[in-house]
Amino acid sequence: MISYGVDALMRDVVGFGALNIDLFYEVDFFDRLNFGGVRLEAGGEIQGSDEEFQHLLRLLHRHGRFRGKSGGGSAANTIFALSRMGFKTAFIGKVGEDEDGDFLMRSLEAAKVDTLWIRRDRRSGVCLIVLDRSSDRSIFLQPNANDTLCTDEVDSVLLSQARLLHMTSFGGELPMLAQKAALEHLSSQGKLSFDPGEIYARRGLMEIEAFIERCQVLFVTDREVALLTSMDYERGCRKLLGYGPDIVVCKRGKAGSSVLSREETFDIPAKEVEAVDSTGAGDVYNAGFLAGMVRGKPLKDCALFATRIAGKSVTGFGRDHYPTEDDLIGFFHSMGDEGK
Repeated sequence: MISYGVDALMRDVVGFGALNIDLFYEVDFFDRLNFGGVRLEAGGEIQGSDEEFQHLLRLLHRHGRFRGKSGGGSAANTIFALSRMGFKTAFIGKVGEDEDGDFLMRSLEAAKVDTLWIRRDRRSGVCLIVLDRSSDRSIFLQPNANDTLCTDEVDSVLLSQARLLHMTSFGGELPMLAQKAALEHLSSQGKLSFDPGEIYARRGLMEIEAFIERCQVLFVTDREVALLTSMDYERGCRKLLGYGPDIVVCKRGKAGSSVLSREETFDIPAKEVEAVDSTGAGDVYNAGFLAGMVRGKPLKDCALFATRIAGKSVTGFGRDHYPTEDDLIGFFHSMGDEGK
């Protein structure tokens, strides 16, 4: 791994994951877009070839309505939200040497995310975010530059300065190997949070066991728990907790979330809102939960805040309604916390 010298200033949270341009389309029904081996499902996330991407894009132009674009990527969304809430953040990833790459960099920099450690090469990753009439979403991913990120492009000094490293999935082998190597460079005080997403969950438990064993908090959905354990979310989360995390958070969409630790287990109902776009809601939930953790708050307060801002995020497209520092301060002030 390369190093650029010691920076005495620690980062509250460093993100490590894919960076994508999200293109939003609305359709009446997902099944009008299915072809060959590509099937879009509510809540699903798949990746495919350039030929499949272009074919789906043509179908979307024919049957769908374009609603805009935004910066995306699970870890990037979480870090973007944390930075908007006033935390000191940085990001490890890769974008293209193209206009989309410029857009992604500007978007993060506008939120005051440190982008010095983002590499650039070729074409940026693209996500087609397809929303149906009920605002359920399905994702088709073309990773492009993301899948070329390798171990030698990751800064070991930045990793050692992360109070918390938040990792999410890549599509390819090279960046996953870089993430596994990165675990060795966390400081003894550095914590790890991990959200495998459906892409890593489909690889199976053995492939991502190293992350689960090392992390303090594991974020999963009930769908991912089933993929990893072949169990329902309650039994599956208990199994995952046995692999080493201090906390397992299961995000269950409209059913809310379940939080498990060795000391306590509880459920938090979802916040009822008029949803426009559910894309990234789980990433914003992660940001809210981690914000509470970094501040040393009780787990239930972390989950309540996460639920509140995740609910806010779905009332707009992309990152339009992501939380701010006022949301953070206002919530914890209402819980009896006067300071930040």
